[in-house]
Amino acid sequence: MYFWQNYFVSFSLSAQVSSSEKNESTKSVEQQTLEKQKLEKERVAKKQANNPQANNPNAPIATFDKLVHDYGTMEQHANGNCEFVFTNTGREPLILNNVRSS
Repeated sequence: MYFWQNYFVSFSLSAQVSSSEKNESTKSVEQQTLEKQKLEKERVAKKQANNPQANNPNAPIATFDKLVHDYGTMEQHANGNCEFVFTNTGREPLILNNVRSS
């Protein structure tokens, strides 16, 4: 009889732990989305606070003629060059540093 009581107590404890874990892990998708949006807004606000040009109405603006280039099907050893043309539509000079392609 003593063995049965220990087994029962052990079972009820594990059931309580499982239900509390389930409550935490089953937040609604809506709640998770709102939390992610809040964190993203805080990250953007912090980044803008550290960037003096973020609120500058005269800041340089790079405007591109296109953002994506689809090469389609290319033959082997074909030229993969593509030119992205951009214009500074802001009021201050646009200075490019550490330019790299990917």
